Amino acid sequence: MPLTLTFTDTDELLIAALHKRARAHGRSIEDEHRDILRSALRPLPKRPLDDILRGMPDVGLDADFERRT
Repeated sequence: MPLTLTFTDTDELLIAALHKRARAHGRSIEDEHRDILRSALRPLPKRPLDDILRGMPDVGLDADFERRT
């Protein structure tokens, strides 16, 4: 189902940046806008918790993070 998006009162610098980005990627402003929306709204890939934990840097000992009362 086609959808039309209309933007009003948009900053001219933002529009100029969109034109520049579209030219740099060799595509139309509409295609560039579509790609920006797709990138911004694409769900993040799910990763297993152990994979995420292994990717965290070692920043100290557990005792370094204990609450002080």
